[in-house]
Amino acid sequence: SRERVGAIAGRADLFVGRPWVISPNSETSPNAVKVVETLAAALESSVVTVSPKDHDRAVALVSHVPQVVASLLAARLVDAKNTDVALAGQGLRDTTRIAASDPELWVQILEANSAEVLSVLESFSADLSTVIGALQNVHTEKGIASLHSAIEAGNIGVEKIPGKHGTKHSTYAQVVVMIDDQPGELARLLTEVGEIGINLEELKLEHSPSAQIGLVELYVIPEAETSLIADLQKRGWRIA
Repeated sequence: SRERVGAIAGRADLFVGRPWVISPNSETSPNAVKVVETLAAALESSVVTVSPKDHDRAVALVSHVPQVVASLLAARLVDAKNTDVALAGQGLRDTTRIAASDPELWVQILEANSAEVLSVLESFSADLSTVIGALQNVHTEKGIASLHSAIEAGNIGVEKIPGKHGTKHSTYAQVVVMIDDQPGELARLLTEVGEIGINLEELKLEHSPSAQIGLVELYVIPEAETSLIADLQKRGWRIA
């Protein structure tokens, strides 16, 4: 999903490779299902058939609660000092990106799936209370152990998020390249990676708020990491 709405934010590739969920019930006609499957296929989506109940439970966890958490975190910035916000790194941008979503639309979504969203938020609240308790006792062995467990559980959970072609993101090697913040530099980098002959699995771009540079995170299969770094350095690129 995207945080932008309206026709002007439309993209031709919006559904490419994305899951398109079909949730038929006892009254759903086979012809109707076929029509939706045909449309999804035409848009190059990946069709997933689940029951309405399973769908609601799943999207509460992977879509609706992330929206609430992102919005609440971003709301902490409303009264923050500009000098404090100026220290923000990519982590804050990543975790608050979807907070720019349309409030009216999300009120309708949350209302329609309130029971499942509430269930996940209650568990999230319990986890948050545990972390708060650990911070209140941070100088004790138990407090440190609780914090460690919370972060470690996040490590385990993020491993379940599928990357390209369902591959785990952690299976890729990360190569970070520093580029000048000027027109054409990113395109030149990607062109040269293509000339080197290495396929990119994922790419992320981070701008430094205090310097005219960008950090490009290139994700490749581990076997390609060493040669990519060597070839880029030969071409004059700075590896962070």
